[in-house]
Amino acid sequence: MNNRPKTIFNPRCDLHDSPMRRLMLEEAESENTQSFHQCERSGCDRIFRDSFGYSDFADGQFDTSRASIRVCPVCRAALYLAEVDHPNKIEIWECPGITCDYNEEDPSPSSR
Repeated sequence: MNNRPKTIFNPRCDLHDSPMRRLMLEEAESENTQSFHQCERSGCDRIFRDSFGYSDFADGQFDTSRASIRVCPVCRAALYLAEVDHPNKIEIWECPGITCDYNEEDPSPSSR
């Protein structure tokens, strides 16, 4: 199954439900360009990478010491936090896979 990421998807920060923006990181030593989503909240280092899930990006380095990944049971891509239903205290996680429509709902941490 093709699990390349969808062209447009909008993850939210898994720590405090803030929007994330897509950024490009050009590696000086290679021709590869990596893209990832970074939290828009001031002072937050949280990022989402399509193949790795959530982690931190500080001082120009990826830091996986607080990594968190949920794996899609259909195509094995990393799920992202798409929405939080605050009144019902439900998190909605979606798959970014281009041909996958999987999503799941879980209680948000505030409901525990």
